Amino acid sequence: MPQPDLLVITSASGKQATQLLPFLPSSLPLRLICHSESSADRLRSSHPNAEVLTGNLSSPSFCASALHNATALYHIGPPFHPFETTIGLALVHAASIERGNRNGRFRHFVYSSVLHSSIRKMLNHDCKRYVEEALLESGVPYTILQPTHFMEMIPVVNLAREQGDKVVFPAKWDPSVGFSFVALKDFGEAGAKVLREGEKHYSASYEICGTGPVTYNEVMRIVGQKIGKDVVVEQVGLQEAADGFVKMMSGGSEEVDPYTRDAAERMLLYYNRRGLVGNSNVLKWLLGRKPTSVAEWVEEQVGKGR
Repeated sequence: MPQPDLLVITSASGKQATQLLPFLPSSLPLRLICHSESSADRLRSSHPNAEVLTGNLSSPSFCASALHNATALYHIGPPFHPFETTIGLALVHAASIERGNRNGRFRHFVYSSVLHSSIRKMLNHDCKRYVEEALLESGVPYTILQPTHFMEMIPVVNLAREQGDKVVFPAKWDPSVGFSFVALKDFGEAGAKVLREGEKHYSASYEICGTGPVTYNEVMRIVGQKIGKDVVVEQVGLQEAADGFVKMMSGGSEEVDPYTRDAAERMLLYYNRRGLVGNSNVLKWLLGRKPTSVAEWVEEQVGKGR
């Protein structure tokens, strides 16, 4: 009797996986990989039927264990991590070995990359380019998903909770520069579809955008209308922006690896001048509907915060 499929998800307690998991079949066997025991405890509580593993994904032996008897992998790299590329390459190698095993069943590596990974000026983009290249050359059936700027960067609930009719949004880059946004729930739905349909999406790279270019000035006008406040956009300096971004990524600490700060500062400088823009047609095709707009997403967040 054939064994059931087994899907492995890395960074399984993070924001991306949290929005992916609800769209997967409840009967699908899961192996959820995370870094800490506190994350593992949360996953065991929310997904009691899943196998949960903690370990170091930069270790080839742990990667081999993580993919043992797996049929598919959805890899979400740790953002702004100094070993993000190392982890991705180790998993590609492990997937290649697992697929080549006599009894191996591995047949799909889905990689959550980033929009325009060819932008070398941003370390958090460039590091993913090497993983994409390794996948292309590995012989492993793959799909590369390249999401843009997540709407979850917009602090709707926090702004709504502030006292007074006028609140300030401290922009970390020029608020007149355009960005394409995507809602994490739309990205999760698209990722789950790719996993379900499998072979239909082999050897594909999909740019995942929910909108065309929208500036943060425009976003904050929408937020102000939805929360009934005047939102004033004030751009902060690079140092303050970098400190705030690093704290957000590290859970409140400013003591991070120098690579993390370098990557944050380069990204902020790039965003300040060029933003990040793509096209929403691919996501519309994957979802079979129009992607969530900024206004729709903001209204949802306001409703959740009430």
